[in-house]
Amino acid sequence: MCTQVATMATRTRSARTTRRRAAGSPRARPEQAPPAGPPPGKRASNKAGIRDRIVAAALSLFQSRGFDETTTRAIARKAGIAEGTVFNYFRTKEDIALHFFELEVDHAIAAVRSVPALRRAPLEEKLFALIQHQFEYLAPYERFIATACIEALKPSSKLGFFSHRAQALRHRYVAFVEELFQESMPPKTLQAIGWWAPDAFWIYYIGALLFWLHDTSARKQKTLAFLDRTLKLGVGMLTKAG
Repeated sequence: MCTQVATMATRTRSARTTRRRAAGSPRARPEQAPPAGPPPGKRASNKAGIRDRIVAAALSLFQSRGFDETTTRAIARKAGIAEGTVFNYFRTKEDIALHFFELEVDHAIAAVRSVPALRRAPLEEKLFALIQHQFEYLAPYERFIATACIEALKPSSKLGFFSHRAQALRHRYVAFVEELFQESMPPKTLQAIGWWAPDAFWIYYIGALLFWLHDTSARKQKTLAFLDRTLKLGVGMLTKAG
């Protein structure tokens, strides 16, 4: 009996000792993940916001000071960010300008496609709407656009007509114009003119842009009249050629 009591006491002390050791030792804690940053959607939104600020600041300076006189440091100061942050988004001010022209083309294409009735309209109306939306997008920065046209004539400039990025933008624009031709012209006519007419329209657009830049009439009414007359004439000639 005494032996049994002693054994039970020993077991009790051993259990208490084990509990005390367990209580005194640090508990194993599950690994904690590092603090989470903003969700991917918010990060993308923040980046887009900074990019928009850079572009807005650059365009404001291009318009007020001139393209050549504007520096990336001035753009950063205007945007309220460090100059190094500008380089995280754009390597040069020419890249900012090219981004703006890409936005211009995207805007015009989306504007044309946002009007379902235009799909059934004559080709000249579609082309008129396309150029009109482009000019409306460019209008607040007319001085800069004039400078950019001169800059585009420099063979070494990124804004030049033959730079890789400018060529990619032209191909995207011409591809959309080709879509407009395809949905508006009969197959026989397309077969005859489809291989050269969209590219010819690009040249026409450059000429119309120069006309617009030199148009001093109220609300560019002379440009609108020029587009109306020449597009009807041009599409009529293409139809007869087919």
